[in-house]
Amino acid sequence: MVHITENDRLILDALRRNSRATARAIAESVGLNQRTVSARITQLEESGVIRQYTIRESGAGLSALIRIKVSPGAKEIGALGAEIRTWSGVDTVFEIAGEADLIALVHVSDTISLRTLLDRIWESSSDQIASTITELVLEQY
Repeated sequence: MVHITENDRLILDALRRNSRATARAIAESVGLNQRTVSARITQLEESGVIRQYTIRESGAGLSALIRIKVSPGAKEIGALGAEIRTWSGVDTVFEIAGEADLIALVHVSDTISLRTLLDRIWESSSDQIASTITELVLEQY
């Protein structure tokens, strides 16, 4: 497991706000040396903490978290999560411990697109899914 320092958290927060920010701009915003920021970003990428830089259109569409509870006896949870991750509109799928087994972070254009995505989850995997709960994202900080 990778140890995330407080400085790493500052860098990651800056990248969440603007994934295109230069190391220099990040260094200035978090009060660190540019060389340190560049080295830490490289280490975070190599260790898998930073796996991708994503684009989310500001002010367009909606984001949601879909909690998926898998049916007892269903195929491997990871395979289901990996399949869902490939679908259009799905940003990330997390395997979790708790009430649900998977959480999918999705970005869609409107509620109709969200409904279509939910229908696809149920139609493609109805024998594997016990339930879903959808939560709309109101704001991202």
